[in-house]
Amino acid sequence: MNWNKKAVGATLALGLAVSVSLPAYAGSATYVEQGRVGTPINLLDETKGKIATANVLVKVKSGKKASNIALKHGVRLGEQLGTGDWYVLEVPSGRLSQTLVKLKRDKELEAVEVDQQVGITGEEQAGIMLTPNDPAFSTQPYLNLIQAPAAWDVTTGSSSRTIAIIDTGVDLDHPDLIGKILPGYDFVNGDSIADDDNGHGTAVAGVAAASSNNLTDITGVDWQAKILPVKVLNASGAGTYSNVIQGIYYAANNGANVINMSFGGGASVSLQDAINYAYSKGCIIVAADDSYGGTVMYPAAYANVVGVTGLNASGVPTSAGSHIDIAAPATMIRTTQMGGGTAIYSGVSYSAAIVSGVMSLAWSCNLSYTNSVVQNRVLTQVDPIPGKPFGRVNAYQTVFGF
Repeated sequence: MNWNKKAVGATLALGLAVSVSLPAYAGSATYVEQGRVGTPINLLDETKGKIATANVLVKVKSGKKASNIALKHGVRLGEQLGTGDWYVLEVPSGRLSQTLVKLKRDKELEAVEVDQQVGITGEEQAGIMLTPNDPAFSTQPYLNLIQAPAAWDVTTGSSSRTIAIIDTGVDLDHPDLIGKILPGYDFVNGDSIADDDNGHGTAVAGVAAASSNNLTDITGVDWQAKILPVKVLNASGAGTYSNVIQGIYYAANNGANVINMSFGGGASVSLQDAINYAYSKGCIIVAADDSYGGTVMYPAAYANVVGVTGLNASGVPTSAGSHIDIAAPATMIRTTQMGGGTAIYSGVSYSAAIVSGVMSLAWSCNLSYTNSVVQNRVLTQVDPIPGKPFGRVNAYQTVFGF
């Protein structure tokens, strides 16, 4: 499909043929594991079993003040999302439904929505070409499948490219990542130490851009790219769209060229606005899609996002739909593990990371290229998949002659 013609949906769609509607009073999402649906994540206070607080995201019309709107409705003004017109309003327990009605009638507001939670797209642990000396390279068959070794004869990447991993953080001390990690931010705990306490972000980062040809652990798709860790998901792999949005603005404003989001949830106007901002700043945004049975997962389905589906061991896409732009291997992915060393995982989270690595690798061929030129190159230089409008990412075809 033409990636820039995606429609912005309005239905919360969660993977594996499970569609969950979003009540007016509680935003929620489900993290999806390959072959099964995970536990729904909601806005409940786990210690009390009831909604303690709820955040509402509002877009303030030009010339209006968010502080005055919060005061008028008797709610607390939270943070501004990025540098735009979106703000967080903290609504007291028990008042969400009635406050939503009033906010939606407020002529000083352009849009109103409940802050949703998202979860990682889950996984199960489990010619003459440049051959890296990393000891685990021989156990990374997905790199040969996308013709990465042939691509490395053309380019191994550029340290001038940065891949933002918006996720659970990244293990800041992992031996195969430590030399590439830039200072990032933790929006879950509100500090500048974006360390991983789940493992998902560390695994995603390794696939895309682990240090390579360094006699250590694995080989990343892009050997040279820097990693910008942006933590928006907690130790359980859950997080809110407000944190995700802050993470996107942060990445776009702090030198990210490629933004990887290996998680999904429901539709959000505020999220699309943040994505549009990042794209306008020159970023390529890549997101995993683990939807099944006609459901739709965001942010993968949004305009200005490269929606990535996984390929099983037989090369069959794990999801399909008009919002899918490209596919990549999703099984037997050996990558960096939180705490050091490596592990084998499966899941579309790592398919997205592969594509993010190829985006960055391709960009190194000519740093003056725009995001749209690089993105179009990657999406068109693919291996065909019978019966599908998208193909499997091919690193060599992408960089050769580019």
